[in-house]
Order: sequence, then C-alpha cells, then structure tokens
Amino acid sequence: MEPIRSISSLFAPPAKRDAPAAIVGGKQIKFKELERDVAALSAQLRTRPEARWLLLSEDAYAIAVGLLATLYAERIVVLPANLQPGHIDELSHRIDGILAHEQGVSSVARVLPIFGHDLPTKARTLGPFDTSRAEVVLHTSGTTGTPVPVHKSVRCLEAELAVLMGLFEHSEPYVVRATVPAHHVYGLLFRVLWPLLAAQPFVAETLRYPEELERACENSKGNILISSPAFLARALDVLDLDVVKDGLAGLFSSGGPLPCEVAAAYSTTLAKPVIEIYGSTETGGIGYRAWLNATQPEPLNPLPGITLSVNSDSEDLSVSSPFLHNMDSFQTGDRARLLPDGRFELLGRSDRIVKIEERRISLVEVEKILAARSEISSVQVELLEGRTGRKFLSAVIVPTAEGWSALTSGGKRALTNTLRAALTPYLDLVALPRKWRFVKKTPETVKGTSALSQFRAMFGLADDVTRPILLDRTASRSALLLKMKLPTDLDYFDGHFDSYPILPGVIQLDWAVKFARDEFPLDGMFQRIEALKFFRVLSAGEEVTLKLRFDAKKELLHFQYDSDQHKHSAGRIQFGAAA
Repeated sequence: MEPIRSISSLFAPPAKRDAPAAIVGGKQIKFKELERDVAALSAQLRTRPEARWLLLSEDAYAIAVGLLATLYAERIVVLPANLQPGHIDELSHRIDGILAHEQGVSSVARVLPIFGHDLPTKARTLGPFDTSRAEVVLHTSGTTGTPVPVHKSVRCLEAELAVLMGLFEHSEPYVVRATVPAHHVYGLLFRVLWPLLAAQPFVAETLRYPEELERACENSKGNILISSPAFLARALDVLDLDVVKDGLAGLFSSGGPLPCEVAAAYSTTLAKPVIEIYGSTETGGIGYRAWLNATQPEPLNPLPGITLSVNSDSEDLSVSSPFLHNMDSFQTGDRARLLPDGRFELLGRSDRIVKIEERRISLVEVEKILAARSEISSVQVELLEGRTGRKFLSAVIVPTAEGWSALTSGGKRALTNTLRAALTPYLDLVALPRKWRFVKKTPETVKGTSALSQFRAMFGLADDVTRPILLDRTASRSALLLKMKLPTDLDYFDGHFDSYPILPGVIQLDWAVKFARDEFPLDGMFQRIEALKFFRVLSAGEEVTLKLRFDAKKELLHFQYDSDQHKHSAGRIQFGAAA
C-alpha cells in the first residue's frame, strides 16, 4: 500500500503515477492524470493576480483539482456553506475569483473553469508548499445569522488526517463512495483528502439514492461509504442489506446523532460496525464511537490529541485541539457530560443552531431574512418535531399593515409562498419553515427555548392531529356516515406536499378501517383491497364525507370519500380469518 503522504508532497516521488486516484463517470483517473489537471490549473492561477478563489462544484474530483491547484499556486481556496444562489452572490463580493466546473455560475467575480487548460512546457513542479501558511476557508452557519468563514491551515487538516488514518485506515484496497458533499469539512476530509493521501480511489459523483449504493456493492467489493444519519435512515426501507454487506467494507456516519435503530440495522448486518464521527467545521473531528452494541450507544471517545472541558454551570463543551486554526480552544455550543474514564456524552445544543437532515441551520439567520421583509413586524422561528418524528421549522409572525393587507387580499397561502420565495436563494430547502402562524401579538410565553411547549401548542402539536375533525355522524347496523374536516395541521400533511398538502391514499384506507372497527363487529384479519380507485385528491382544510358499509356475512367493507361536488376515492376491503 502507498505510504501516507502530506498534501504538499502528494505528487513527489515515489508516487505510483499509474495508480487510480478517482473514478469519474465510471472511468478511472490515474494519479498522473490528476497531476496533469492540477498542474495545468495551478499554472493558470499563477498568471492571475486574484488571491482568494471560491471553488464551486458538486463533483468531488473537480473539487480535488480546484483545491490542490489553488494550494500549489499559493492562493487561498474558499469553499461555500451551500450552493444556493443567494449565498454564492454574497460570497462573490468577498472573494477575487470563482473556480467553476458546472455551467450557469453567475457572479460579479471573475470565473475560471477548473478543466480545459493546456499545461505549459515549463510548468512549475507541484510542491512542496508551506502547510502552515497555506489556507482553506470553509463556511458554516453561526449564531449571528450569516454563514461564518472558518479558516483552516493545511497543517491543521493534515494533523487531523494523520489521526483519522491512524485510527481507521483499512489494510485492504478500497474505493470511497459518499452521500455527503465534498465542500463541507466532513466530505472534504473523508471523501477526498484521506483517499488521496492513502492512494485509494474515490468516486467523484455523489450517491443520491439507496439503489445506487446497492448497485455499487453488487458490482464491486471493498467500498467505504461516507454518509449521514438522514441517508442511512431513509435507505433502510429500500436497501437489501444482505446484498450490501458483501460489497461494503466500512461505513462512516457524521452530521448529526445516529438513531439507535438505524445503527443497529447496519452494525448487526455488516462485517464491521458503523463508525460515528462527532465534530464541527470550526473544530474538525472531536470524538467517535463504533456501534459495537447495536442497541445502545457507547459514550464518545475523544480523538487522540483532543482535550475537553465543560463549564460547570452551563455544561457547554469546550475543545482544545491541534486541528484548530490560530486558537487554543473553542466553545462548541453543545452541552456535554465528561465521564471518569475519559469518554463523554452529548446533552443537546445550548445555542440557536439546529440540524435537519444534517443541514446546520441558524434560526437567527432565518429570522433575520424574514424580518427584513416589509410585510413582517416581528418574527420568531423554532424547530419542532411532529408526532411522526419528522423535524421542521415553524414561524410565528406579527405582520405589518402591509402584511395584514396581503393576508386579506391574497390569503395565507399566497403570503407564505412569497416569504418562502424570499428565503429560497439563501437557504437549503430543509431550512424553509413548513408551518406558519400570523398573529397580532406574539405571546410572551413563546419567547425563548424554555417555552417550547407553548410554541408547540400554537401549532396544534399539543393535541392529537392524526385524525380528522368530526362534524356529524349517522349510523345504522351496517352503515356509517361520517362528515369530517381535514385540519390544516394534520401530521400526515407534513411533507406531502409543501406547496399543496394532500391526504395520502394510505391514510384514507387506514381511517376507513379504524372507524369501521370502532363501529362494526369487524374482528377478521385484513386480506386484500379490491376495486380501489382514487378520483380526486383530498386537500388540507377540506370537508368530506366518509361512507362505510359493512357486509358482516362476507366480512367485506365498502368505503367511499365524497365532498359536496366530487367523488374522491372508493374501494372494498376484504377481511377474514387469520391464515
């Protein structure tokens, strides 16, 4: 196996120039081709006066080339918090140029393509460079409400890579695949720099769907997956783990807490346990744990060289680390408990930074953007969790006179669509509030995280919102007629869909069975559905009549959903004795 190198001597002898460095579109890119791409772009950068270059791409190989070329050219590389147009436009005023791979980048800054440059005959040899002076700038959400630049010397990155590779490096050849972006610190370290230093290939394309992972594991062995709790949780309903286990040699998760049941599913099936990494953009890696006990998480182990301390009053966790840039310690915003054996447990956040599907979201940032709108007098945004377990942002707004006028003339949906559109250029889609309340005065008890229960109550989460509101009921021995209203805060509207919430068909079936079992002597087991038809969607706030007719002799339930003007769905459900 190729010896571990430093970033500044990546292409120095005795590099295996014919070894694969990356896989792009299914094609292997050798180290000599990577060196050529880096040298050509680096030579171009050396002819340019711009010092700070923003690197934009979703392709991990393009990010590797842009990052290395900028460092070898002794320029500063800047990686964004996200690829939203509003964020990129803001950054473009604070950098000198943009390195872009994909088309369609619009900015006031100069744009230089990452690929397509000729390599000058007398191009300067790549490296070495001063890793203490060479700098990478990442971005993360901060408590002030705007993405905050985080400066990292290459020396800091190399120190962390040495620790990670010392703990987790595999003895057999492997290929790195990832579901996380390479412009965040986790993806940059685990997905790009680690495999390059270990001379193991990484796949340039990001895995978007579980089926892609399954196909990869069917077609090749020795895959290392760099992933997140959100992807791993979603993939469980799709993946055949018996297929994946033969092709997956290792699995890392970071970006948020890994649920026990998710870790258990993977760790009990795969040859090696899931490795969970805890850290942040500012600090780099802090701790880790291997899910050896699949049903109960072990405390976290600090990474070698990390020193932890906890404020006795606030329980805030502070970190002293060789991975920090120009500072001795950093207060994380996480609360923690230090254990006598040196390990530690996390107790939650102490600031207003939240995470949804591993996206780090500043509630202050969302509030700041909304507060700038002429329709809004004041606003508070909080993270809530529905009874289905899904997390979402909610906003309580006191409108201005202009805002009240917009509500009166266009309605709530029109105004919320306008506000969501105002947020879209700056935030990931998961950071957009899903539930809104417009009030004349924000209740005092809502302010502050200590009153989160009152905030939940404003959105109907203190009550059962998994059933419709019953308006009228007519019953006979074999028939039941229920007039009902679909509450706008019904949990089943969550995510189905944001701009036009509709009632899922499976919930219509579930309600028919539940109401029938409450009313009729229906003791048999579900057998099958017959003649199922969906004619027209049922939307939030709609009034509908559910008609149930039960044939006890045949154990057959007929159901139909109607409104005043439309027939929405109908079918038959056959019950019977257990098989």
